[in-house]
Amino acid sequence: MIRLNRLFCFLILLSLVGGCSFLRGNRGDKAPDPGDAAPLVEFTPEIKVERIWSKTIGKGLGRKYVEITPAILADQIFVGDAYGLVLALDRLTGDVIWRTHIGNPDRRNRLNISSRSDPSFVSGGIGVGAGKVFVGTVHGELIALDVSDGSEIWRETLSSEILAPAAASSDVVVVQTADGTMHALETDSGESRWTFNTQDPPLSLRGTATPVLSDGLAYAGFANGLLAAVDLDSGFPSWEERLTIPDGTSELKRINDVDGRPLVLGQVIFAANHQGIMQARRRSDGFMLWEVDAPSFHALAEGLDLVFVVTDDDVIVAAQQESGNESWTQEAFQNRALTDPLAFHNYIVVGDDEGYLHVIAQSDGRHLGRHKLRSPIRSPMVEEDGVFYALSNKGQLEALRISRIE
Repeated sequence: MIRLNRLFCFLILLSLVGGCSFLRGNRGDKAPDPGDAAPLVEFTPEIKVERIWSKTIGKGLGRKYVEITPAILADQIFVGDAYGLVLALDRLTGDVIWRTHIGNPDRRNRLNISSRSDPSFVSGGIGVGAGKVFVGTVHGELIALDVSDGSEIWRETLSSEILAPAAASSDVVVVQTADGTMHALETDSGESRWTFNTQDPPLSLRGTATPVLSDGLAYAGFANGLLAAVDLDSGFPSWEERLTIPDGTSELKRINDVDGRPLVLGQVIFAANHQGIMQARRRSDGFMLWEVDAPSFHALAEGLDLVFVVTDDDVIVAAQQESGNESWTQEAFQNRALTDPLAFHNYIVVGDDEGYLHVIAQSDGRHLGRHKLRSPIRSPMVEEDGVFYALSNKGQLEALRISRIE
C-alpha cells in the first residue's frame, strides 16, 4: 500500500495543473505560478495577539509530516514531541507538572525513503479522557498514561500506524489507524472491544480523522470517502455514506479522503473530503441535508450559525449551517499551507507554513491581526477560556491571548 504525505501529494497535483491559468494578481510583469503562496496582505490591525508564556517541547515534530495536537483537561495542557517525550503543563503558567518518555527513537536505517533518516515515532497526537492521556505511534501502538503523573497504564499494538489523536469516553477509547480501521478499546485495560474495517484505497493522503463520540456513537471519516456512525457498544454501523464517489483517470485524482474531524452540532453532522465537497447530514440516519463545493482535508469549525472550512487550496469559506449558502470567502491565504481553523469568541485563527498566525473575523472574514511564531506551524491549535495554544514544528508551544486595539 502506498501512502503519500500531504506535501508530496500537493506537489504532484500542482505539477499536473501547472498549465492551467487562474491568476490572483501580478508581481511586476510576471504572473504568479498557481502554486505560489499568496503574499502577506496589508491591513489595519484591529486586535493584537499577546504571548502569555512560551515553552520548548523536546525536539519538535522532526522532518516527517507529523501533526501533534495538544489536549486540554481542566487547568492542564498535555503535549509532546515526535521522539517520545510527553509533558503535562499548567496551562495558565506553562510550568511542568510531569514529564515522561513513552519509548526511545529507533535510529536503525529501515531503508524507508519517507523517513528521511528521522527516527521520530510519535505520530498520533494527544488524546485525553477517563483519567488517561493517549498517545499513538507510527508502529501502531496506542499508549495510555495516567493523567496525574504520566505513568504508563497499558500499551496495545493495533493494525497500522496511528496518525491522529484518539477520542475517549468514560469506558471506551476509539482511534483510527492508517489502514482504514477504527478500533475501540476498553479504557481501563486496553482490551479490544471491536474493530470497524473499511476498504482502504491504493493511494491516500497521509492522515486520518479523529472520531467524534456522541450519544453512544462514534462518527468518523475514512480514506475511501466514507462517513460512518458506529455503535460504541457493538461496533455495528448505524449508517455509512460516501461523501463522493472517486472520480478521475488516475489514482492521484481519485483521492477523496475524509481526513478532517467531523463537526457534530445538535442533530446534524458536517464533514468534508479532499478533492470533493462539504456536506451536512442528519445524525439519525445519514440523510444528506445539503452539500457545497468546498473540498478539504481539514477539520471544520463553527460560530455565528456558520461552518468554517479551509479548502484544499487554502481558501477559507463560511457557509450557513442551515442551508449551506455561502456567507463569505477569504482568498488571501491561498497555498500558504494553513492549519485547521480554530474558531472561538468572534475570531478564526489559522497558522501557516511560514510561522504566521492569522486572525480573521467570523462575521465577514476580514483581517484582524497577525502574529509570528519562530517556525512553521501545521498542528491544530486548541483553546480554553479565551487563551489559545499553538505548537510550532520545532516544538515551541505558545499560550496566546487576543485583545482589541482601542
